[in-house]
Amino acid sequence: MDSEVARSPEAPTGRPVRLISIDKVLRGVRRMFLPSPTHDRLATTFDRLLGVVGLVPGPTIEMPSSNLGDRYVEGDQIADDDDADEEADKPEGRILVLTGETGAGKSRSLKRLFRQRRQTVEKVLVSIVAPSPCTLMQLGRTLLPELGYPIQRDRKEHLIWEDVRRRIDARGVRIVHIDEMQHVTQTANSDQKTRILNTIKSLIQDRDRPMLLVLSGTCELADFLRTDGQVYRRCRFVELNPLTIPGDVNLIADTLEDLIDDMPLRFEHTVVEDLAARLIHASNYAHGIVMEIACDAIEEALLDGSGRLLPIHFAEVYRSRSGCPNSMNPFLSAEWQEKDPQQVLDRSRTDIASTKLKVSKSAPPAVRKPKKPSKTK
Repeated sequence: MDSEVARSPEAPTGRPVRLISIDKVLRGVRRMFLPSPTHDRLATTFDRLLGVVGLVPGPTIEMPSSNLGDRYVEGDQIADDDDADEEADKPEGRILVLTGETGAGKSRSLKRLFRQRRQTVEKVLVSIVAPSPCTLMQLGRTLLPELGYPIQRDRKEHLIWEDVRRRIDARGVRIVHIDEMQHVTQTANSDQKTRILNTIKSLIQDRDRPMLLVLSGTCELADFLRTDGQVYRRCRFVELNPLTIPGDVNLIADTLEDLIDDMPLRFEHTVVEDLAARLIHASNYAHGIVMEIACDAIEEALLDGSGRLLPIHFAEVYRSRSGCPNSMNPFLSAEWQEKDPQQVLDRSRTDIASTKLKVSKSAPPAVRKPKKPSKTK
């Protein structure tokens, strides 16, 4: 049976209430997106590349009519120019590379981007996640079913990728997204790396209709792609930068307030900035992990039934995720900035006590006025 949420103890009496599944409430919370300047840059780059490969009209500029020669007339070629470069009119594919540390929110950002451009990309996009570990052959086998082609395990690597290219053309696919691409490159030897780079080139070169290849993964993926000049010149790189303290404290504080808007939960606005800073550090400065811990803490608060979202709920979630003792928990320790946010389970457990502890504060937090929520769905 699903857990249920009743009216908050502080809710006005006499107002109609109904029971709602906590799971349903949390699904709505987890769908919320944490905006960032990097995501805006990703969207701008993606839109530009959609224009380059001809999926949307490219940008235009105003030019005086007197400056327009034959070379600017759409569809015209300079037939009498012996030096004209015919290759210049040949469409060329592009590669969008999104990198960031684990938990940075790469997959979430791209899913949101594809969802926002659904009308443009829905019928021409194929998206997969590279298994771990993964060889070039396994990657092809993962891609083929998404292209509507049954897996044939007895086929050789080069035949699998011939099938991939053939199915891409037959299905009219113009965008291929491979998430966790570093799984393909991490364990590859020199010969295998060369084959991976050649396969990437073969996907975007010599096509009547240019294709956009979207690769996402950890930062080492960008280093790998830069080793081949032909691949590198077709790449456009976007890196999801880590959060900073104090630069992103207000952003996270506002997000915490947005998350519990319209919920039967109260938040102490006098501690939200201190809590936001601790949350950034506890999440190893990664956007995606911030949202995971925040959503799990909200679940703890809803199950607690007190009607309040407290630092202790965040502390319990962190303890559960990391297995760390209370003395190392960023939500409980006064010296939280000195603690390693990537806790492991190889330490003594003698000081792990009940989570019914008061949160230590290194300094009195500034008084913060409640923010007028503006949700980003």
